[in-house]
Amino acid sequence: MRRLDHESGSVAVAGSRPTLRGLGRFLATDRDRTGMALAGIALITFWRIVALYFNRTELWVDEAQYWLWGQSFSFGAYSKPPLIGWLIGAMTGLFGNSTFAVRLAAPLIHGLAACTVLALTARVASPRAAALAGLGYATMPAVTLGSMLISTDTPQMLALALALLVQHRLARAPGVSGAILLGLAVGLGLLAKQAMAFAVLGMGLAGWISADWRIARRDLILAAAVTLAVVAPNLWWIASHGFVTFHHLAESGSSQGFGLHISGTLRFWAEQFAVMGPVAFAALLLSLRNPPQAMHGPLAVAVVILGIVTLQALGSHALANWAVSFTVAGSIVAAVWLADRPRLAAISIGFGLLVALLLPLLAIFGTGWRGPGGSLLLSRYMGHAEISARAIDYAHQHDTAVITAHDRGLLADLSWQARGTRLRIEAAPHTGGPRHHWDLAFPFNPKELGLVAVLLRGEPPACATTSESWTAGPGFAEGRKLTLAMASAACLMDASHE
Repeated sequence: MRRLDHESGSVAVAGSRPTLRGLGRFLATDRDRTGMALAGIALITFWRIVALYFNRTELWVDEAQYWLWGQSFSFGAYSKPPLIGWLIGAMTGLFGNSTFAVRLAAPLIHGLAACTVLALTARVASPRAAALAGLGYATMPAVTLGSMLISTDTPQMLALALALLVQHRLARAPGVSGAILLGLAVGLGLLAKQAMAFAVLGMGLAGWISADWRIARRDLILAAAVTLAVVAPNLWWIASHGFVTFHHLAESGSSQGFGLHISGTLRFWAEQFAVMGPVAFAALLLSLRNPPQAMHGPLAVAVVILGIVTLQALGSHALANWAVSFTVAGSIVAAVWLADRPRLAAISIGFGLLVALLLPLLAIFGTGWRGPGGSLLLSRYMGHAEISARAIDYAHQHDTAVITAHDRGLLADLSWQARGTRLRIEAAPHTGGPRHHWDLAFPFNPKELGLVAVLLRGEPPACATTSESWTAGPGFAEGRKLTLAMASAACLMDASHE
């Protein structure tokens, strides 16, 4: 049974004792529960770092692009805020330019986020629920996948967990230091991903409906001022570059056209069972019916994030990970519900542990495995290096210092693979506004002397002096025709106007 501690506002769980061996140790003291959960998080994080070292997948498009952003300290980039580039730049600065170093921040950040979720749950619920929340977050399928690659979701989720922890503390103990910390956490979240704004709306709703999450007006104003100070350089960068980031977000959100997309919305919701885990997400949904008072705040955050992205899915389209930050608060709510149901809790944690063990092994031993349709299971993360290496060799053979391409995916891996060489990777000329980061930061120089190498999908420019075509091998472009050609700057400029 569940009871509410009226003095602390937390949920206590009584009369519920795990019977499965996997959760039997949670019957120990509160300190033991917390210690064992933290030890479990540490072991899972260690396993992920070891597996990441032996990971045989290549950087995919976004990862290679983020690496490029990290090569120069900037307050903005074409499509995302700058924090992801800063993190990768720091890691590669310490450990060198390798796929391991590019991705290393991911498991470390998720480990810290799991500890933060545990600490926050300990404030609002029982020690058993706190241990389940920390382990539940750490073993969540989305976190396992997110620890194998680097994405903007990862630092945003840690920032949100920290912001929620500070908000709850600030509601109990108002003060300048807490307000500053809250502003810093929210600001860093916004520097990680614009979708942090959805979470901020959820935090506001939590404060409106629950006194446990309501902070004083003075602290709110100070936190908002600190947040603005943190994000101001990025806003200045966006404004000084023609608001290109906002244009990109608008185009991305409407890329499928506006309408009523029922099937896409249902698919998005079905995907959340895979994102959070089937038992944990079901527990979150079941918690919507008569939730305890202490869970009103976390539920508000999770529901607002899910609700906004559901509207995006309904009106246009939404990818499964667009709402992944809901799982930060959702893990707390699900853990409180599961704490009374030890068998389901054991199944949920067990499923997550299984995924956490096997999925990294797939990236080590399964890079050549194919699905029922014949495609590589990890095709998105394979085949890039082979194409780029061929283009780099082609440029060397024809004694040119420039490789150009229209396609963001080709440009991203070319930039990564050409690191440490004299080659310059530039966007092929075109008419209209910037299509990607290379159009913005590395546009084609029409004053190039001599011939430049061009990598493209399909046929070469009509004015190319020489060219070669081939069919891509296993990987992201398997079976597609690719072409390398040599052409003059004038030829490419003329072709861009055709």
